[in-house]
Amino acid sequence: MSKAGEKDPDFPYTHLWVSADGETHITEAKMSGFELKKYAEDPQYVKEGPSPSKTVFTQLNAGLEQDFHPCPQVQFVVTLSGKWYVKATDGSVKIMGPGDVLFQDDVKNSPAKKSPGHWSGVVGDWPCQQMVIQVSRKPEVDRPGSL
Repeated sequence: MSKAGEKDPDFPYTHLWVSADGETHITEAKMSGFELKKYAEDPQYVKEGPSPSKTVFTQLNAGLEQDFHPCPQVQFVVTLSGKWYVKATDGSVKIMGPGDVLFQDDVKNSPAKKSPGHWSGVVGDWPCQQMVIQVSRKPEVDRPGSL
């Protein structure tokens, strides 16, 4: 539905996903399936995601290092300020800063063979502020970049 010469937006995100064996992995992905339509007033590219169930604003203090843990619910984490990292069980690490979006579904009730999880912490000497948007979506396995 886009005009001639226009294409879907380049909307990157990081996906912390789970393989069937319960290991976690990090994949750089891009959202697709946007539609050019009237949203607020003028036409813009829109893609509706899973329905939000809860929004949490959080601050991770400088020096925070979190031990292995699952996320509490399938969720998006949007970095507002500062930097933080997430480390998957396969050893891959992603450092995220302002504007970066993480989608994760490594929850306790994953359909994987074992309970998945990750490590995370703050990078640098400043706090990291985040907006966490928990969503109503069942966790999946072996579906990297599935938004």
